[in-house]
Amino acid sequence: MSATDFDTLEAVRDLEAAGIERPQAEVLARTMRKASVSGLGHLATKADLYQVALGIVIANAAITFGLLKLL
Repeated sequence: MSATDFDTLEAVRDLEAAGIERPQAEVLARTMRKASVSGLGHLATKADLYQVALGIVIANAAITFGLLKLL
């Protein structure tokens, strides 16, 4: 199971075992699932990090070239 998977049935069963009634357990499980996936759009991927690193390399090269022109 990946980090983005959330087993709502298991959560409901765990909540029921802890003494929470099924309707409330179902609402809590749905809410926890929504919360667990809502922020995924803001995570950086390896491709995002590569693009940032490439941008830094290009900017560094441009600065170095500019400084060399001043010599």
